[in-house]
Amino acid sequence: MKKVLHMTPPDINNGVYRYVFNHMHYIDLEKYEFTFLTKNPDGLRKTKEFQKYHFPIRAFCNVERENPDGLRDEITRILSEGYDIIHLHTSLWRGFLIEQIAMELKLPRVIVHSHSSGIDEREEKERADFLVKHNYYKKKFSMEYATDVCACSRLAGDWLYGEQIPREAIRILPNAVEVGKYHFQPWVRQRKRSEMGLEGRIVLGNVGRYSYQKNQKFLLKAFAKAHRKNPSLFLILMGQGNMLPELKGLAEQLEIEKDVCFLGWQEHVEEYLQAMDAFCLPSVFEGLAISAVEAQAAGLPCLLSDTIDRGSAVTDLVEFFPLKEEIWVERLAHCRKYDSRERRDEEMAEKGYDIRVATERLADFYEES
Repeated sequence: MKKVLHMTPPDINNGVYRYVFNHMHYIDLEKYEFTFLTKNPDGLRKTKEFQKYHFPIRAFCNVERENPDGLRDEITRILSEGYDIIHLHTSLWRGFLIEQIAMELKLPRVIVHSHSSGIDEREEKERADFLVKHNYYKKKFSMEYATDVCACSRLAGDWLYGEQIPREAIRILPNAVEVGKYHFQPWVRQRKRSEMGLEGRIVLGNVGRYSYQKNQKFLLKAFAKAHRKNPSLFLILMGQGNMLPELKGLAEQLEIEKDVCFLGWQEHVEEYLQAMDAFCLPSVFEGLAISAVEAQAAGLPCLLSDTIDRGSAVTDLVEFFPLKEEIWVERLAHCRKYDSRERRDEEMAEKGYDIRVATERLADFYEES
């Protein structure tokens, strides 16, 4: 059995965990033991995946910029347990001491995996400060600190790795989904729309953290103007995040609170996708939007900002638009009900976005020497 240690961020409800958990459901757990290295062990233990698999968790509390010696002691102790692979999932550079320790201890595989292409901070000054640090470490990072470098998209690879890392060395590992789970089912659509009182409405949707990155403020403003042109429109937003109170206040200010539904993270996102007529993602940046991949698996037309990697267009259901309000207003106003949908299984599998195909490729990657 190969022992794989996944280093994951403290925030549980994000794309990194969806990536790892999606693969965990399909990889041979008699051949691969997944352990999680995290600063949020309590949050991880609350997930349904932990309840199902009871995977090992290793917690650490120190950070490189505050207590590098303490972090070195913690990580050295954990890595000395005998892992074959450490798979480090990250979105920006704050340092790479853990990678350095893993290489010093001569772990067989030290895999760095980029999952983003920007900095998700609300305040411009904080973003600027983080960017300075990110670029400093980006220039210093080299293959001395990893055996392999990966990214969810070319854009995410360019974001994390500098010119000293050859582009051809960056392995692209797509954010794949369980395509069959999202197959269009008319009876699910009818039931969910009836439950939510959406009969006769044209339903737009957005799935993602309530945050600067996901740009729901822009979406609400564009939706409000589009709704004046087309009063049949209704907007569903799903996620968690510190901007939720501000977004709710904005909806009231725009006088659209009766035509917008704010939901938390949902266990069965696929049912809400069935109820929608279009999926909207005006993100300021994305590595590769897994929520947009799910929407395409559900056969939904997807309206994405042109700041998102073009690799998110797994199918011809995707349109990209600049973040100009008047353009989004017109496009949203012209959305129509979408009651029948084609399955996109073959093209998603062919491009590596079916989780079964992606898991086979990840296992093959883990077997490389």
